[in-house]
Amino acid sequence: MSVKSKAFQLVIIIGVVLVGLLITTGCNTADSQSEPTPGVHIRLLVKAPDNALPAGKPVNVRSRTMDAVNKVSHVELYAVQWPSGQGELLIRADPAPFDQTTFTASQIFTPTAPGHYVIKVVGYNKLGEKMESAYLGFDVTD
Repeated sequence: MSVKSKAFQLVIIIGVVLVGLLITTGCNTADSQSEPTPGVHIRLLVKAPDNALPAGKPVNVRSRTMDAVNKVSHVELYAVQWPSGQGELLIRADPAPFDQTTFTASQIFTPTAPGHYVIKVVGYNKLGEKMESAYLGFDVTD
C-alpha cells in the first residue's frame, strides 16, 4: 500500500470519528435541553429608563413567566414603592390566555404623581406557586 493510500485512509477514519463525536454531542445537548427545570421562572423584559418619565405617561411593563411542568396561571404587577410612601399595591393581574408553559405579559401602568416608583412582577403557575421578578425603580417628573 502506498503512502498516499494510507494517508487517505487516515483522513477518512479521522473524519468518521469527528462526525460521530459531533452527533453524540448534539444528542446529549438536545437531551439535556428537553428536560424542563421545575418551578416558576420570571424575568422582566424591560429595564429602568435612563431619564425620569413624565407623570401621566403610560409605562409598558413586559415580563416573561415560565413553568414547563405546571404551566402558567397568571401574572401580577405591583408597585412596591410610591412617592406618597404607600406600601405595596397590586396594580393589575393578567391571566394566561390558555394552558401554556410560557406567558409574555404586557402590563400598562400610569404613574400619576412625581417621585420615585419601584415595581415588580409576580408570576404564578397552576399550582399557585409563585416567583417574583427583580425590582425596577424609576423617577417620574411633572
